[in-house]
Order: sequence, then C-alpha cells, then structure tokens
Amino acid sequence: MESVYHDEEVVSEAQLTPQDQLRLQWQQQPGVTTLIRQKNVIDQNAELVPYAAVAGLPGWISPGMFALQGLVLIAFIAAGLNWQMTRHSGKLEDEIVALQENSKTEIKRQQEIISATQAEIRRISNSPNASFKLHMSAIPLTREQALTALNSSLEDSRTSEEQFKHNMAARERNLRARQSTMAIVNSGSPLIFSLALFLAAGLFSQGSQKEFARNRHARNLADYYLYFITAEGLWPNLVLLGFLFVALSGSDYGLTGLFSSVGPLFWVVFWIGFYFLLLRLFVTAARGLYRAMQARPPANEWGFDNRLLFRIHNSFFMVFAGLEAVFLALCYGFYFLQSHAG
Repeated sequence: MESVYHDEEVVSEAQLTPQDQLRLQWQQQPGVTTLIRQKNVIDQNAELVPYAAVAGLPGWISPGMFALQGLVLIAFIAAGLNWQMTRHSGKLEDEIVALQENSKTEIKRQQEIISATQAEIRRISNSPNASFKLHMSAIPLTREQALTALNSSLEDSRTSEEQFKHNMAARERNLRARQSTMAIVNSGSPLIFSLALFLAAGLFSQGSQKEFARNRHARNLADYYLYFITAEGLWPNLVLLGFLFVALSGSDYGLTGLFSSVGPLFWVVFWIGFYFLLLRLFVTAARGLYRAMQARPPANEWGFDNRLLFRIHNSFFMVFAGLEAVFLALCYGFYFLQSHAG
C-alpha cells in the first residue's frame, strides 16, 4: 500500500506545472529565515528558477535584494566589525603610543631646563653680587650680561619646546591619518570584493546575452546570475571574506610574528587556495545557470570551453578592479586631508 501511495504522489507531482512545482517546493521548504529557505530552493531546483518571477511565491525575495542581503549586507556587517576591532591596534598604534611616551619625556626634560633657567634668573636678580659665573660663559658676567644671556637662553628653550610640540603633533597626526586610512582600506576591500560579486551581474549579462542570443532565457541572465552567485556563494563568501580579513588585518590581530615566520611560500599557497575557492564558486554558479537556461553544459565545467564560467570570471575581476581603484583613490584623498588638517 505504501508503494502505491508513493507512486501516486510522484505521478501527481510530475503532472504539476513548473510554477506549481516551485510553489510546492517553496511551501515545503524548511528554514530559519526567508534568505536560507530561498537559497535551499534555488540549490535544489535550479531548472525552476526562471519561473520564480511568475509563480507568485509569498515572501520570495527579488534577485537584487536576495544578493544584497546574502552577499553585500553580510560583508558590510563583517567589515564594520573588523574596522571596529582593528582601528586602534597593530603596528601603527604601537608607534603612536611610543611617540607619545617619547614626547612626554622630552617635554618634561625641556620644562625642567626652563624651570632651572627661571630659577637662575630669580637668583641673580635678587643677589647682591656684581658678577656671576654661568655655565654658558667662560668668563664672569655682570648682572646685566648674565640676565641677558639667561633670558635669551630661556626664549630659545621655549621656542625649542613649542617647535618640538608642533613637530610631534604633526607626526602623530600623520600616524593617526595612516592608521585610520589603513583600517578603512583593510576592512573596506573585502566589502568591495563582495560588492563586485553583486555588481558584476550587469557586465556578465551584457556579454552572455550575445553568446546565447537564441536562448529564450538570455534576457534574464542578470537575475539568474544574482540568484545563483548568492545561493552558491552565501557560505563561501564568508570564508573568502575571512581569508581577506586575515591577509589584510592579520597584523592588527597580533599575527605579525606568525606571518613573518612562515615566509613567502605560505602566501603563494594562501592566494592559490583563495583563488581556487573563488573559482569553485564561479563553477557552481555557472552550473546552475546552465540548468536554469536549459542550455547544454560544457563537457568539462572547469575548462576554457565553459563560456558562462569565463564570463563570470572576467566580469567579476573587471568590476572588482574598477571599484577597488576608485575606493583606494578615495582612501588616499581621505588620508591626505587628515594628514594636512590643522
């Protein structure tokens, strides 16, 4: 009896339209949040994704918002946390603290000299002697000569102290500007990485529509890309962000000693591993796109004949390079304004 009922259930589900199948999957899909539910539906039913726009699924997130939530928003939160934890730490913070300590020591020394000179001026002014022996003169000086020399020395000491304070303030301002700028760069570049995954949809769609002009789904490739790059990249994106935060902000977390001990070979392997994970994300996204478009996949999905993979790869790196260049230019402008303020 169980097998009969099961067969009837399979037959009835097979007779459903693609829209009805998608609605059924959406209704039966477990998940803590809508984002996770939608990811699971896309992962399990790539060929039904084209019908999401017409199936009228309650709570279904549009492609753009799905990618913004799954890629950009998560990256933004992670970047904010990384910035908060690293903006006052690391090598530059140690240099600032050392500079402040040295400044306090030198200013205290110069103030002691000024106090000693002032005390000497008061002693000579109140002394009944007619001549005085000072360390700055090899011969005895009259009261007037001694006071003139001491007042001149006092003025030089005060000028030297003010100049020292000015120079130390400028050095600290420059270090603070570098520190704040590097914290933004090291936290913002991973965010730019995730943003590039999102914004590459337009460039990918333009190129792919020309190659798949006869495919009836080609005009919706931007939406499909956002669906699959987010569904397949929700967890890999977090791993890749972690890689970038470690590489860029590792010294701020006290990993400088570890990094200096592993040598350049470690970083070669590190970045090869990073690129492989990113390429794997592109391969899985391209696989879903082929299923959604009902197009014949390449014989080797890792090969150069995988046209969708090629488009995703190049579109991402072109967008990332452009965004990163603009971002770094803005950061340099921010640094310049900070370092020259006051």
